[in-house]
Amino acid sequence: MRNFLLLLTFLPIFLIAQPVFRGAKIVGNYPNTFFLHTIAATGEKPIVFTAKELPVGLSLDVSTGIIYGTAPKAGIYKVEVSATNKSGTSTQTLELNIGEKLALTPPMGWNSWNVFTSDIDEKIIMEIADAMVNTGMRDAGYEYINIDDYWHADTREADGKPKVDEKKFPNGMKHVADYVHSKGLKLGIYSCASEFTCGRRFGGYGYEEIDAKTYAEWGIDLLKYDYCFAPWNRKTAIERYTKMGEALKNSGRSIVFSICEWGVRKPWKWGAAAGGSYWRTTFDIFDHWKGNNPFQLSVMQILKQQIGLEKYAAPGAWNDPDMLIVGNYGKGNATSARGKFKGLSDTEYQSHFALWCMLNSPLLSSCDLRNMNDATKNILLNNELIALNQDIEGKQATLVSKKKGIWVYKKELSDGVAYAVFNTNSKQKSFVVSELIEKKIKGTVKDLVSGKVVSNSGEAINLDAHQTFVFKVNR
Repeated sequence: MRNFLLLLTFLPIFLIAQPVFRGAKIVGNYPNTFFLHTIAATGEKPIVFTAKELPVGLSLDVSTGIIYGTAPKAGIYKVEVSATNKSGTSTQTLELNIGEKLALTPPMGWNSWNVFTSDIDEKIIMEIADAMVNTGMRDAGYEYINIDDYWHADTREADGKPKVDEKKFPNGMKHVADYVHSKGLKLGIYSCASEFTCGRRFGGYGYEEIDAKTYAEWGIDLLKYDYCFAPWNRKTAIERYTKMGEALKNSGRSIVFSICEWGVRKPWKWGAAAGGSYWRTTFDIFDHWKGNNPFQLSVMQILKQQIGLEKYAAPGAWNDPDMLIVGNYGKGNATSARGKFKGLSDTEYQSHFALWCMLNSPLLSSCDLRNMNDATKNILLNNELIALNQDIEGKQATLVSKKKGIWVYKKELSDGVAYAVFNTNSKQKSFVVSELIEKKIKGTVKDLVSGKVVSNSGEAINLDAHQTFVFKVNR
């Protein structure tokens, strides 16, 4: 008996080392187009991957978990993938949904704008791709490297094709895409539904087909499409976004379409029909917790604007409350507003990330991945929160209670339900799970943010100012 108890004591050590699957369990792709997906898994390296019933046209790199090739004809393909290291083997079913929808779980990745704005080039983008692999972000499910504004040359090519700034990208955009793809990651790019981008580079209006085809030739996997210098009315916006959405669909490549008109014209009501995979619901986020400027939004301002939008979110069609500012600490070229905003506390960044996961937001980091501190890594690599965001049910959390500054969100999952208890107050507050949420919840409750276990759901839990407590109840 004593030996058995000793075995139980040490068993968790081995379980931690054995591979654990992360990220998306379902992947959407258009038929007969380029396919790329990395099986995300954590655990002691090296890990060897295998896949059973992989469709013809697709190959697996067994050392990295990268699946690549040409997607098969339309259909649903169930692939049994395994990950093995010296501590054991883990197996799961990966669903390849080859059809009309992309982004069947909220996209995860990184965007250049908030920290770099115009200070981007080929070297930085490649280093960010390296960092996404080296920090473990790819293993957690992050996959997109999105280049925002200012990649453009002064003018288009003579034939109208988009042209890159040759000083910033001397080897061209396809070279960058090939490098990013070699890491098992995807490349995003930026344009605007007018003659000019927000940075006054050339926009996409009137060049939708040629731009979409060129992006496909370059190997682009996502387009963020802005709305600066464009007519304000809703009808025109829908027409312009629909035209680009159709061009992307006909480009011969599976390109995710990010609609960025800032929620002014309620894109949650028409974005999917225009071809969008997700759409911004607010103006830009800035690196501060609470404010009242309608054009330099704080975390709290954005959270309030998401209330009631949950009914519009579904697989392949997501509300986007803008990028993650975790780890910016007031250093972002854009989000600091030239030094005006000094950033959030780590507790506030934790709440920001946890609530974006609950809201099924695209998880697009915007800090400098090459220089993250441990606190930032711990927040962005919280696999249990990411699992809520990537749940195949695709249900956005609903705000179900607001009492004395304590907000409670409820999110239905494929295998249970998650709750987030969020202290919006500027001082510590306490709550009891069984009193505030559900009396039937018994036993221990684990905070998915901190990893701490509360011994009984009837125990009072203290929340610091702006802290969030998240837990899951399995079915």
